[in-house]
Amino acid sequence: MAPRSTALTLAIFAMFSGMATAATPTSPLAVGQPVRGEITSADAMNWRDGSRSELYAISLAADEGVRFEVTGPLDAQLSLFRDGELVQASAEGPDDASLAVRAPRAGRYVLAVSGRDASAYGPYTLSATAMQVYAGGELAPGATITDWAQSPRTIPLRITEPGMYRIRMASDDFDTVLSLEGEGVSLRSDDSEGSNSMLTTQLAPGTYRLRASGFQDSIDGQYELSVASHALPEGVGPAVDGELVPGRAITALYQGQPVTYRLRLDGRQLLELDMRSSEIDSGLVLHGSGVELEDDDSGEQLDARIATVLEAGEYTVRASAFDAGAGVFTLSATLSDVPADAGGGALRVGQPRDARLIAGASDRYTFSIPRAGDHLVEMSGGEGIDSHLRLFRDGEEIASDDDGGGGLDARIEQHLPAGDYVLEASSLGGGEGGRYRVGVRRR
Repeated sequence: MAPRSTALTLAIFAMFSGMATAATPTSPLAVGQPVRGEITSADAMNWRDGSRSELYAISLAADEGVRFEVTGPLDAQLSLFRDGELVQASAEGPDDASLAVRAPRAGRYVLAVSGRDASAYGPYTLSATAMQVYAGGELAPGATITDWAQSPRTIPLRITEPGMYRIRMASDDFDTVLSLEGEGVSLRSDDSEGSNSMLTTQLAPGTYRLRASGFQDSIDGQYELSVASHALPEGVGPAVDGELVPGRAITALYQGQPVTYRLRLDGRQLLELDMRSSEIDSGLVLHGSGVELEDDDSGEQLDARIATVLEAGEYTVRASAFDAGAGVFTLSATLSDVPADAGGGALRVGQPRDARLIAGASDRYTFSIPRAGDHLVEMSGGEGIDSHLRLFRDGEEIASDDDGGGGLDARIEQHLPAGDYVLEASSLGGGEGGRYRVGVRRR
């Protein structure tokens, strides 16, 4: 792992290389025996940035896992050395300093407790806690392991009884990514409960492969992996294709494959679709009657949300999850009357229209081009609207724009053949609603 503080590395390396003017003493440190200390102006000084350090000696066996942690008022950083070379350093951040290491070989190590900069002084408590290092072998339901790794690890999982299981990977050191393969199952979880990972799924008897990794395969530190039988809430089962009835929420178990629901509207209404989950990164696609809308994270945290004005017709709602996740979700559809000044509907070339965009929604317009030619499609907004336009023909997007009109206004300059078009007007990223003007004109 690369040093977090070049200045600290140079200073400690200088000390080990005999460059210091005087020997710097070390204090003993043992696993399971916290020690108290304080950084003061009397401590050894980093020659470059003025921070101070106290040093501790600890003997570690090869592959021994240890977590060092500093708590207390001191804004600290930790660096571990062996034979004058930096082994690993703690991450930068405002929280208490911690460092999880797996000793590359047996021997005497030196741990430096330092202030993060020249102004960092104060008392602290330093602890060294043993970590269980995974030594291989199969996992089974009911098992929980604590492991430390610097590269992705593949762990076999043996299932002997069919049933519902929850597999969870958690770490304070890195953003976890958990995958499950085998017996026709292929699942992956990135974001659940913050930066942790979780898969809730049905498993048949057999042998599976768990892959414990991190974001972009970057893994360095301690993690906990558990496998347990899991009971779903009453009335909740695997998600299957079906009908989505407005006002009647669906709660089901997503198992890595998109699920499609039918939705019918009898008149022009405002639709609000929400897919909520604390276990998967929800995704939604709304399709039908010339509409093609999708969303990933417009709801709270990683929830998906689509709000738009729709005409009467048949639609499909596809519920999915990023990275083939598996877990329980709730899908709901809410219909309400369209405000009188809301956008959407028919648009005539050369006749711009003033309308109000509902917050988080998209307005859809239809218009016809009587004869081919160069045209300008424009949207200008106020009240915080970051105008965004998408132009469709025969269900295919042919153009889009965000700020081509100057400032936060949108403009599409396009040669349009004669025919029928659909224009989607929104605020970029599902932002604020407000008044705006939209129009199509021939150049």
